[in-house]
Amino acid sequence: MHDPSYAKWSRLAFHEAGKVYTLLDYRYIGKSTVAPGVVQQQFRFWVKKNGTEFPLIVSIRYDPVTEKVFTILMEQENRGTLRIL
Repeated sequence: MHDPSYAKWSRLAFHEAGKVYTLLDYRYIGKSTVAPGVVQQQFRFWVKKNGTEFPLIVSIRYDPVTEKVFTILMEQENRGTLRIL
């Protein structure tokens, strides 16, 4: 079975988010170019912390040639900005 192109990045997102939250579910949002030489992979997790469940967006920005990671950003998705995926 062939891994999707984002498999490496989803494993990294799982690893980083799992350090802080209990992971319940996730969905791949997509890939985008945010600047010359900077690509972003985004994932939406449903997580739990301190008894509260909420959506969390994990964004990984990296160099598409070397695959060097620039940033990993985790932010709670606000109720007003929830997207149906």
